[in-house]
Amino acid sequence: MSVVVTVDTARLDQIIAALPKEKIVRFVADGVEYGLYQEMGFTHYKSGKPVAAQPFMSPAVEAVRPSFEKSFNGIDSLTMIETLVDKAAYDVGAGAKIKCPKDTTALEQSIHVTPDRPG
Repeated sequence: MSVVVTVDTARLDQIIAALPKEKIVRFVADGVEYGLYQEMGFTHYKSGKPVAAQPFMSPAVEAVRPSFEKSFNGIDSLTMIETLVDKAAYDVGAGAKIKCPKDTTALEQSIHVTPDRPG
């Protein structure tokens, strides 16, 4: 016995067709040169001793991921997609600020969301 399931993708096709040619992207970044070293860990240049990673961005992303993915179920417009991407980016930024190492306030204060690639 076989079962045939027909899925009406007309609405999804409309949404995809209405998407701008550019991707809807938001970057969550820190504005200090040592943020990556905090996230990934490093070897101290004078002592040669490893300094343990203190991840703050990746845990923030992983905390937001389930609700972000689940939110796509009800999407039916470009505005909703932009709103969802904005919310996810700001939630990641807020989570990163909470999770970042507290030995300096510069890192925490530098975390921001931007539509432009940080350079």
